[in-house]
Amino acid sequence: MTGPARFIEALRNCLAAHVGQEGALGPFIEALRDVAPRLSGRAEDDLKHPLLSQLDGALDAALGPPDLVESVAALASAGGWYQVYTGGGINAEMADFMLAKQIVGPKGIIASTSMRAGIFLLAPHFEYRMHDHAALKIYYVHSGAVDIQNGTDSAPRCLRPGQYSITPSGVPHALQTGAAPVLLLFVWIGNVTAPIWWWVQGDDGVWTQTLAKKP
Repeated sequence: MTGPARFIEALRNCLAAHVGQEGALGPFIEALRDVAPRLSGRAEDDLKHPLLSQLDGALDAALGPPDLVESVAALASAGGWYQVYTGGGINAEMADFMLAKQIVGPKGIIASTSMRAGIFLLAPHFEYRMHDHAALKIYYVHSGAVDIQNGTDSAPRCLRPGQYSITPSGVPHALQTGAAPVLLLFVWIGNVTAPIWWWVQGDDGVWTQTLAKKP
């Protein structure tokens, strides 16, 4: 079994093991089950980024099923990371604090236009500002602790390894890390190529949207 296929199977089994949560997790489990592990042939870039110095510590702190921990460690250590945001404005503030590696998706080892799955590395003391996208998404905490807020009026919820958060399509959400780097495993399903939008709150308390990233 290839590294990507092992990751997909291990993540699917991990989600399926959450007894009593099959209703909410069902779409993600089904999507992972339906992935055909055909390698895309895309060459992976050898990114040089300061945040990667935190990767080994984050991997060492990972908790979970051994097969999942081992598959994530192998893939994460093999390169292929990319900056989620580049450019000016708010995007420039995000560039140094978050990296991703797609296992499945438009930039993935396994090509897909209907799903994204992979690994997300967040720096310590980092706020990923309120944003939204069309895809249905799950974050599964692999290491570290992160506060996740779904909705502009909801309270953040602290998640630790083995816990997850599901964000419905179009719901604005934000993340805040603490003193340690965070590794999240993610799965997006649905319209994964739609733009990402920032939500910015003005002095009058009104939230407005502005484009964060084109597909």
